Amino acid sequence: MNILLFAKRYFAKFQIKAGLLIALTALLYGLLINNINLWSDEIYSVLMANDSFKDMFHLLFTEDSKPPLYYLYLKFVLCFFPKTYEIFGAHFASYILLLGAQLFAATAIRRDYGDKVALWMIALLLLMPHSLWLAFEVRTYMLSALLMLMALVYGLRLLDEPSRSDFFKFAITSLAALYTHYYCAIWLLFLYLFLFVGLIRQHNSLVLKKFLGVAFSVALLFAPWLYIPFHTAAQISKDWYVTADFVKLSTQFFVNPLMGDMVLSFLFPLNILAVSALSFINFCGVFSLNKYSAKLYTLFQYAFFTLIATYLCLLLLSTFVRPLVTSRYMLVFSLFWFLSAAVVLASFPVFQKGFLFLAIIGFGIAYNDTRLSSFDKGYFYLAQDIKQFVPDDQIILALDNNNLFCEYYLPQYTCLAIVGEKGEILRFPSVLKNIQHYSDVLPPVVLTLSSYKQLAKNHECLNYKTSYRISHGTDLCKITYDEALPLLQNSLKLRLNNF
Repeated sequence: MNILLFAKRYFAKFQIKAGLLIALTALLYGLLINNINLWSDEIYSVLMANDSFKDMFHLLFTEDSKPPLYYLYLKFVLCFFPKTYEIFGAHFASYILLLGAQLFAATAIRRDYGDKVALWMIALLLLMPHSLWLAFEVRTYMLSALLMLMALVYGLRLLDEPSRSDFFKFAITSLAALYTHYYCAIWLLFLYLFLFVGLIRQHNSLVLKKFLGVAFSVALLFAPWLYIPFHTAAQISKDWYVTADFVKLSTQFFVNPLMGDMVLSFLFPLNILAVSALSFINFCGVFSLNKYSAKLYTLFQYAFFTLIATYLCLLLLSTFVRPLVTSRYMLVFSLFWFLSAAVVLASFPVFQKGFLFLAIIGFGIAYNDTRLSSFDKGYFYLAQDIKQFVPDDQIILALDNNNLFCEYYLPQYTCLAIVGEKGEILRFPSVLKNIQHYSDVLPPVVLTLSSYKQLAKNHECLNYKTSYRISHGTDLCKITYDEALPLLQNSLKLRLNNF
């Protein structure tokens, strides 16, 4: 009896519960880190991280235009991994940021908002399928999400007798977030606006002056980088893949964020139910604001309404300027959705058991789907077959940005990038590497790599399906000399001669 009582008291401690949840996350998610798969955007990230600083920033200034912080972070992390485990290391870089978010919840969020909110935040970071994508995608999303979460928590401290270090932390995390993703700039505009209004209502002129000083300093330090996207916006906008159809699918963030990226099992509707329940809880929270404590009331408002305001702003820009938002891009705001839900779950026990049951079931399904996708060998078999059956002096024409696949998985081959009708292409150095071969005499039969079935109908092709990214299965096709020659000539005319 004494042992049972001791165990009950022992495991009732926050540190034990949080530690077990974080350890479980580290174990379960750690088992999903693969050393096999990178899709084209992820390959781009790794190649950028492997570039010299000079080459990296040249590409950012002329071709990519994205802020540099994630690439610098990935470059740092990959220093600790040998080349043979580089893919593992690239996924690991996002994985440790998810654990970092849980540790932040267990410390800073707990300090400001109590044990219950912190524990629910840690649990949601473990159980929600958004995390299963964020924790392994070799892109900036997890870094951006963590920095924005930190900026939110430190920013809210300005409303409650802030210390000098709170202003400093708020400024640093805001600036760092800006240098990871332009979506962060839109969200931060709303956060700063909300804080400005909140400080005015408090009539605290001293804190307001310091806040305005932080806002001015952050804007001043980020302003020089804005030259880059404005300078390259016309070309990037013309070539960008996001269309109105992608904007329509952005609502999947609130229902099933994994749909469209990986193969889902027949049980995935249960996962949709779990994610929809999270959204339902959040919207229920809006109608229960008067029942929160003052601090939780403020936290929910800022987490929920800054996300919604940012999403509505992106929808307006997508409607009247050009399509900008997709379901995948919305995942960068996942941690706010978790945090607002954590406030509701901590405040209203009536939701807890039913939601937890759905979340665990949904997590099990999403986890298995992610496991199958992560270790799919479609890309591996494609690279293996080319190395085994295609001589390394054979020219391969790479469509649909498969020049990235060639540069990473087949560096010994001469892969010539074929650009699309608008001249779009990723990563000019992979083109420049073999630029002299665009005028080579082609053999009677030429091999091509393509992803969108444009050559599969009328040619002899092998299809390498992958569940890692279902939209990026690859066709290895044979085309004739007469078909290959115009592709090369058009590529030179459309884009390559511009450099």
